[in-house]
Amino acid sequence: LPSAQVAFVDEIFKANSAILNALLTLLNERLFDNGADRIEVPLLCMVGASNELPESEELDALYDRFLIRRTVQQVSSNGLRDLALLASSGSTSRAFGTDEAPLSLEDFLGCRTKAVEAVAVPDRVVDLLVGLRECLQ
Repeated sequence: LPSAQVAFVDEIFKANSAILNALLTLLNERLFDNGADRIEVPLLCMVGASNELPESEELDALYDRFLIRRTVQQVSSNGLRDLALLASSGSTSRAFGTDEAPLSLEDFLGCRTKAVEAVAVPDRVVDLLVGLRECLQ
């Protein structure tokens, strides 16, 4: 995880408090605590999966960090064979072809840079956010 640019965490809401704190630090600050060392993490995207929704305030903090949420149905009987073959051998007979080239890291970073440059946050908004945080503490 400390060297990941893209991470997938399964059963994320079953994490104990130590893992939960590590994930929150990772998502909020892009830092990972490794013993006494605090390492900067190049994380661009984290995908979390769970068979259940969070049921405590402690887990709500983690849930709130996922800005895009998608509920998916159970794998169909027809899809189960392809999934099992993919898991066991790394290949499947099912075609997942596309004419589009995969998004490269450079493309992703370029897109992010353009998005940051295109959005101007007025000083007034920043001042309001800082004041709100001070008020809430």
